[in-house]
Amino acid sequence: MEATRSFDPYAVFASSVRTHPDRIALSIGLQEWTYAQLEEHASAIAGWCERYTPEGARIAVHGQKSLITYSAILGILRSGRSYVPLHPDHPPARWRTVIERSGAVACIAGWEVEELLRNEVHVTVPDSPLQEEHGAVRSGNEAYVMFTSGSTGGPKGVPISRANVAAYLSHFLTAYDYGPEARFSQIFALTFDLSVHDLFVCWGSGGCLCVPEQQGALTVASYVERQKITAWFSVPSHAALLRRMRSLRPGVFPRLRHSFFCGEALPWDVAKAWCEAAPNSNVVNLYGPTEATIAITAFDVRSAAGGIGTVPLGVPIGTNRTLVVPVADRDEGELLLSGPQVSSGYLEDAGSTEQAFVKIDGQPGIWYRTGDLVRKAEEGTLHFIGRSDDQVKVLGHRVEPGEVDSVLRALLPDVSILTLPMAESGTTRLVTFIDQELETSGLLEELRSELPPYMVPERILFVDTFPLTAHGKVDRKALIEMAKHG
Repeated sequence: MEATRSFDPYAVFASSVRTHPDRIALSIGLQEWTYAQLEEHASAIAGWCERYTPEGARIAVHGQKSLITYSAILGILRSGRSYVPLHPDHPPARWRTVIERSGAVACIAGWEVEELLRNEVHVTVPDSPLQEEHGAVRSGNEAYVMFTSGSTGGPKGVPISRANVAAYLSHFLTAYDYGPEARFSQIFALTFDLSVHDLFVCWGSGGCLCVPEQQGALTVASYVERQKITAWFSVPSHAALLRRMRSLRPGVFPRLRHSFFCGEALPWDVAKAWCEAAPNSNVVNLYGPTEATIAITAFDVRSAAGGIGTVPLGVPIGTNRTLVVPVADRDEGELLLSGPQVSSGYLEDAGSTEQAFVKIDGQPGIWYRTGDLVRKAEEGTLHFIGRSDDQVKVLGHRVEPGEVDSVLRALLPDVSILTLPMAESGTTRLVTFIDQELETSGLLEELRSELPPYMVPERILFVDTFPLTAHGKVDRKALIEMAKHG
């Protein structure tokens, strides 16, 4: 009798190693590594983890896309530990915050950033992890910790278990046929949980992970063609930019067989343009917060005739469940999620966990409150309406404008500050308003030293006084109009 397949993230990679060790698993620029070679590196890093870190420890990984980074992720999981990615473009102060809040005991990085890490964070950076002895395959509970923007002045850590990831992989590795020669895109930063799909759906299907040498959106079309990509995954912004550049021509991506979008609302006009550009590909809109492991609902774009506005969020995948809690007398309500993909809560943050992860009378299990307002159609399809709070998406990243304000208030304690999102041409940007005339270039530089690039406001604007609504609240619409015309 055939053994039941394990969808543990390292187990799906190990299965491909056994099945086809000589097939290419990783391609970065002009360099390629087979499954056997990648497993050799991962095994060596697992040995280093076992020798120098406690069982079950969290280990930071500098997210520069290189052999050592991908090997480190695999090696950490092989050793039974969990990984905490650091974005290479984020300031060292952000690295320090992530490492301290996660409790990571070590950091694995390439030689080019070792000295910077040693100077900025009090962790061990291994000199040559690839030279250690091979480590055994060990089970573990946690897969990774991702950090999202928090409204209280700092990022929130979301620990995701191996069982959470396995539930996701069990769907995507059985519902779609990627084929033996599948070639997967990998343009997400490794600090973005959508990258977990790239890595382990690819390696679980025996495909090749194709990492571009250049990450600019302007090179996307040539990258797809040059690398012969068959499975694509990105935020809708990439497709929207290609369309604005008139690069999303009908039939331009004939090799694509699977196209997934997630992280932002997918406009119908962009989805239709992608369908025409990739005529042989399915096109699937995915939705899911980090707390629900990558994506938890899906909508097949080609199953519908189209529409105006944005593509629906779809229906839950696997055995996950959704619940819409009505808001006042409106048709829409807040979307709640439950099931095997939902995290158990935030890292060392009981208050936020208690607010977001709740029990519902008459409903089994714990439910995560997304803060997303949706409408549920009669057939069960979910349609996105908006947010119940101030959270926005910038290039697919969740941003709480209050975190930007918190950093600025520490610098300007006597100044009124408000950061707001501006949406233009399908792109969201941040603008900060202050009620005191100051030299803003220095402030922006301070923010760049504390925050990720996508959280730094495009502009800081001075206003004499903040406009108010008839109810005495700050008139946000009036501020946005000022920014558009100022």
